[in-house]
Formats: sequence, structure tokens, C-alpha cells
Amino acid sequence: ILLTVSLFGCSSASKQEESLNYDQAIEKLNAYISGNKVTSRNVTHKADTSWIGTEDAVNELPDINKYPLSINGLGAINVEIFSSTEKSSSNASGWLDLQAKAFNDQNFQINGLTVSVSIRPIASGLAYDYIKTKAYVPDAYTPANDIWSSMIETTGVPIEKISDRMTGNVAGILMQKEAYDSYIQKYGTVTMENVVKASLEGDIVLGHTDPNVSSTGLNIYLQELRALDPSNPFSDNAISALKQYESLIPAASPTTAEMAKVAQKGILNAVIMEAQAFSSYPELSSWVFSPCGSRHDSPLYSLGNISTEKNEVLQMFSEFCESDNAQKSASSLGFNQYDDYKGTSNQFTGNEVIAALKLWKENKDGGNPVISVFIVDRSGSMEGEKLARVKDALKNSMQYVNDTNYIGLVSYSSENDVTIDLPIDKFNPKQQALFAGAISDMDAAGGTATNNALTVALDMAIKQEEAVPNAKIRILVLSDGEQNEGLSLYDVKGLVNGLEIPIYGVGFEADLSDLRQLSDINEGYCIDADSDDVVYKLKGLFTTQL
Repeated sequence: ILLTVSLFGCSSASKQEESLNYDQAIEKLNAYISGNKVTSRNVTHKADTSWIGTEDAVNELPDINKYPLSINGLGAINVEIFSSTEKSSSNASGWLDLQAKAFNDQNFQINGLTVSVSIRPIASGLAYDYIKTKAYVPDAYTPANDIWSSMIETTGVPIEKISDRMTGNVAGILMQKEAYDSYIQKYGTVTMENVVKASLEGDIVLGHTDPNVSSTGLNIYLQELRALDPSNPFSDNAISALKQYESLIPAASPTTAEMAKVAQKGILNAVIMEAQAFSSYPELSSWVFSPCGSRHDSPLYSLGNISTEKNEVLQMFSEFCESDNAQKSASSLGFNQYDDYKGTSNQFTGNEVIAALKLWKENKDGGNPVISVFIVDRSGSMEGEKLARVKDALKNSMQYVNDTNYIGLVSYSSENDVTIDLPIDKFNPKQQALFAGAISDMDAAGGTATNNALTVALDMAIKQEEAVPNAKIRILVLSDGEQNEGLSLYDVKGLVNGLEIPIYGVGFEADLSDLRQLSDINEGYCIDADSDDVVYKLKGLFTTQL
């Protein structure tokens, strides 16, 4: 990524600064720290053992209205449907949105009462969290595939299939054309077994989405697990192979859009993706798609003990969506491709899927530890509810950090107030209690010297790496605004580029254009959060990256 004249005034100098190699970046980092251009101080905090981690996601989920209805049915008998986001959207432009509007316009009746449907676009994994915790259970649910329903069956929430297929779609492997040609020459066909072999041999670098949230991520991960040991995907051999496999692939992205960004940088030459989504990324149009894994035919389920009338509405709506006109509309939006692809059936029970996700969390970095430094903005604008909510989110998310990882904490306000609140150490119970204590002690005041704090965190992580071979470094920055003191973006961009350390940003009701540029350099990404959803979003970030 090259900076422009409009940003920094001198294009050639900017390009040179961003093209630092590792040794040059280390030299510059040392110059900043030893030359006192960037200063920090160590602050000791008492351990806090009062925090209680919980697996009860009810406390983590935001109010359901954070994910508003795209279609609000007004019939006397109305059915609310959770819909996966490839077929519905907040602006009501998705295929299922269009069908719901058309269905509601018909003013169908049951026993003289008008009927309607409401659509709530929501990622399949997030929908599952609402349902399993009973924080919010809609009348119906249409995920991308049937794997989620197998997990719902373990929760005690009644679930009944209304339709096997609302409209057709498939998951698959998307490869850069040159990589695809080489793959075909060596392996012949695109199967999960061959894709796993190619990844292990280093012939492809395959990007994934988070299986805890993404239907495609979950589908492909389960098929990979099966391919590693077809007789028993939970065997010691399978787990050993999984560690090797995960050590060779990049960290999972939270969304397909973020994964596509990484692919465009040349870090990946293959990604997992749905066929319908592929059409949304013209920048990848030269890549080659091959169906793989289970089909994504958007089954429809009723949830809970809904009334006979609501069940009848669901049957009516299902038939409406299966009509020729509705399916022509779906096809025009990229669905119903590869109808001749039979797919692999889901061979995992709900409890096995849950166990597989736990296995993924434990082995997602190939069994290698992660060195991570959290950087927390405690400038004046974070005072009050913002900082209080961030503290809650950080303490809650501690339970999602593997205890084999190495964690440190830096907080900051002005350029003369960057503090090392927790030196990096293994995240054992003692370190967890010290982390919680440091979070509890934070107060907000002063300016925002984000890049100074980032430099301190990079220095800490690089030095810790010497004592922890084969570790992966990840820096997490949580801030509510652009830096206004200390080092500029220009000053630190070369460091991040040369050190090849991914930066993950959490923007707390903020414009984080600078941080987005830093996260875009390597494999990192930024997420937007606010008081309502910061707990849940930090949980997702910690689960995926730590």
C-alpha cells in the first residue's frame, strides 16, 4: 500500500518509508525507543480476582434491535424469520427481502385474517447465539446450511424443518487462476481431501472465515477435519494433522469481505466462498470457483412451539419462494448455480459440531502460541460510560484467550502518558488476575497518542518473540478516535510493514481511518463497535485471534 501526496505531501518519501524491510524497521523501532522519541512508564497494578468468566452468552449479546428488521410484516398473523445475510440485508435489497415484500403485498389470509412475514437479516452464527441462549427466539430461521440446525437441536429449543431448500447455493474453493492451473495439473480435481493435501504441501495458501460465525467457514472446516482422518475426525492423528494444517494457513477473517481484502494483497492464492457471494467481488473475477463441501440451500425451520396458524404462514411463504418467478429472481442475484453439484452431507451431530469448534479454537494457530499486546485508549473522550463498557468487554473476553498465549497490556492518552500496565507473560491465572486489575484501574483523561502506544507495543512484542520461538504476534488496538498527538501515521506505517505484524483495531464509536490503513498492511482488520455490542464483538475478536 503506497501513501499519496495528498496525505503526506511527499510521494517518493512516503513510498520509501512504507517499503522498509525487517532490519530497517527494527532499526527505526530501536531509534524511537532508545532515542526517547517515544517514552513509556511501567505501572504496577494489584491483581483482581473478583472477575468471573462466563459461558452464558446472554450477557454478551446486544439487544436484538441492534439488528433491525429489513421487512416488517403488519398482518394480523405475522411470522418473524431470522435470515442469513447472503439473502437479506439491512436495506431490504436481498432476495428474501424482495420475496417477503411481494408475499406481504398479496394480503393472503387464514380464517379471514391477513398474514405476513418479517425478515431480520443476521449472520448465521450470531443468530445461533441468540437462539441457543434463548435471549431472542424468532418464529423461524433460515441459515445458509443445515449444520446450524443440528446445533440448535442440542439446546432444547424446539425446531422443525419446513423446507429443505428456499433457493440453491453452494460453498466452494476460489483459487487464483495460476494457482488453480498448477493445482489441477498436480491434483486433478478440487475435492476437500485434495485441497487439504495441497495446503499441507504449500501449493496453495487458503484463506478462511471464522467458523463460529460464517456458514461457509463452518462447512469447510468440518469437511477439512473429516479429510484429515476420514475414520475419526477427533482422533489423535486428526488433531496432530489439524495443528500442522492450521500452522500453514492465515488467521481466519471475520467476514468474506475482510478475507477478500487479504486475497487482493497477494497474501492468499485461494479462499473459501459461496458461489453467490463470488459474483459480488469483481476484483476476484479472474479467479476460479469450484464447489466443495455441503450445499447451501437455505433450509427453513420453525422454532419454538409456534401456533398452527403461524406454521401455516411459513408453509405458504415457503411455497411462494419456491415459485418459478421467485426462483428466477434468485437466479438473477447469483443463486441456483451448480444445481448439479450434490454436495457432501453433514456427517456431524450437533454435539460433534460444538466439539469441533472447541477443537478449532485450541488448535487454530497450529498449536503455536500467540504473543499479543492489547492497546487501550484512555484519553479524555473515553471518560464515563465508554470506558466502563470497554472494561466490562475486556474482562469478559479474557475467557476466550487460550492460556498458552502470551499477553501484555499498554494503555495511553497523551504522548507523555503511555503506560505498560502489564508486561507480556503467559496468560495463566496469575496473569489473568493482573490483567483484570490493570483494566479495573484505568481512568480517562488527556489527548490521543495512538501511534506512540503502538510503537511501545511493537517493541514489547518483538523482544518477547526472542524468548518464545515459533510464536505469532498480533497487536489489538481499542480506541474511540483518531490520534492527535505524537507520532503520525507516516511515522509508524513503515514499522508495521517491515515487521509484518498484523494490527487488529476495534473502533469504539470512532472514525478510525488511520488504524484501518495500518490493519490493511498485513492480515489484520478493523471492526466497529459501540456500547451495545462491544462485549460481543470483542468476544468474537478474541475467539478468532487469541
